Amino acid sequence: MLSSFANRQSGAALILIAFILGLGVTAYLIKTMNTITLAQQRDEKTYKALADAKAALIAWAVSHPNYPGQFPFPDRSGGGGYDGKSDCYTGTFQYSFLLGQLPIVGQSNPCIQPHTGLGGDWTDAQGNRLWYAVSRNLVHQYQSPSSNPIINPSIVNDPSYSWLKVLDRNGNLVSNRVAAVIIAPGEALPGQVRGLTAGASAFLDSFKIGAATYSNAAYASSDEDFVLGEDTKSVPLSDTSFQKPYFFNDKLVYITIDELMDALQKRVGEQVKASLKAYYSANLYYPYAANFDAVSGKKYCVKNQLSGALPIDTAPTASYSCNYNRSSATDSSVSCGFDKVGAIAFTRATSSFTASAAIGQCVVSSSVTSASDHRVCTCTGAGSCSNATQKFACLANGTCTTTGVSDGGVYSISGGIFSTVAAPCIQTCSPGKTLAVSCASGTTIGTASFSYNVCTDNPLNAAASKLPAWFQTNGWQDYVYYQMTRPANVDGLSAGAKKAAAIIVTVGSAITTAPYASKAASQSQPSCSLNDYMDSVENTNMDHLFDATNTIRSQHYNDQIFLVNP
Repeated sequence: MLSSFANRQSGAALILIAFILGLGVTAYLIKTMNTITLAQQRDEKTYKALADAKAALIAWAVSHPNYPGQFPFPDRSGGGGYDGKSDCYTGTFQYSFLLGQLPIVGQSNPCIQPHTGLGGDWTDAQGNRLWYAVSRNLVHQYQSPSSNPIINPSIVNDPSYSWLKVLDRNGNLVSNRVAAVIIAPGEALPGQVRGLTAGASAFLDSFKIGAATYSNAAYASSDEDFVLGEDTKSVPLSDTSFQKPYFFNDKLVYITIDELMDALQKRVGEQVKASLKAYYSANLYYPYAANFDAVSGKKYCVKNQLSGALPIDTAPTASYSCNYNRSSATDSSVSCGFDKVGAIAFTRATSSFTASAAIGQCVVSSSVTSASDHRVCTCTGAGSCSNATQKFACLANGTCTTTGVSDGGVYSISGGIFSTVAAPCIQTCSPGKTLAVSCASGTTIGTASFSYNVCTDNPLNAAASKLPAWFQTNGWQDYVYYQMTRPANVDGLSAGAKKAAAIIVTVGSAITTAPYASKAASQSQPSCSLNDYMDSVENTNMDHLFDATNTIRSQHYNDQIFLVNP
């Protein structure tokens, strides 16, 4: 009996010990789980702050009233410590000026307008303000001569300075197209003593892999790299890839130039849409389109042209001029072009070039007295002007041709643009136009005809629909395609299933890596070919149908479609 009682007591004790051990293990597991959950919650809070700050920074740059796409300088510790304001510079530029805390309050002199902040005060889970570094391509140049960067799709692949880089925890490249980074510093690590005037190394971390040092605290060159490192708490002692001791807890997000350009294209499209609607309200029609003229760079409207570039320039009183070589390698060069509305100018490098009597409704100007003078044949109806080698003739409907016995053929001018139809002296210019480029001496120029129809529409930059100054300053006219119906007909154009009276396509940077959307080759800009700007057959086949406005953009497709109705 006694032995049985003792056994029962021993068994109960073992059960009690097991129960106590179980409670301990459970408590440990709960504590561990709580610690993990707390760390996850902290990381979630930090990454939300980073995401919100990233969105606000893009919005600030895109909505810049004077220079869309331009970023503020960071808040640096100089001049009294971190105060939340963007700190510009007046002396010699240093790359270290481009790294600091996120400027939340606004800008101060000598910073250019606007002197506004980002509209929020974001901190990480430990209460630290976020840090920020920006590419030199996207900030105002305060060093003499003071200037603003030209920000349009051309800078994506051809920037003035290399873009920033982001690396992974092993030093491998994640992106080399970085416009800005935002970093949460986390809690202070061993060796970091933080304060109002402390430098970047007191907040941002570094580590080594072999002989290579990776640091978020340095900014010394245009292509400076920043690191998506591994948190110290996640790296076991058994991990030999890092040089010990390993201290790192920065959290980082970044903005690529592609993300920025995507947002900028939206602003450009909406701005053009508003200007076209204002133009329509004032005139009850949309302006005729312009050529993508790679020679003059001007965007004059062309009569009856319903698609092409935005007509933003006022047509000159004097015309375009164009030079070409005659068929003889020893002959003097000749210039041809509109001298004024409805007139063709015959110019020779010597003063002996004179035109004979005019016929019909054509008049020849006074005689040539020097090599810089020229004779002008002006026709108001049917008639002609000619000399021994060249004849200019017009029909009553305004269609004109010019022929030259020793010129090797006939040239043409349409809408003020000199053109030919024979290679190798032509360059295709959208939409469906040809534009002469320099021809070698002795080249035969092909045959064509021309009309001197003149577009009398006001440019889109007229007072009633004026585009903002930044639009032309940044060259956005070279990245907007425009097609419309006239008179407005909502059934004439469509993007996907949506109808419109006019359609705007904002085009992004050249796609230079395969696959090239629907193209067979890499795009090259500037160009006169729509294939070098727009990224699908639907957008370049010059019919009345375009891609849907919600077409997903990618690294191989960056067109954006905007519909305009009266």
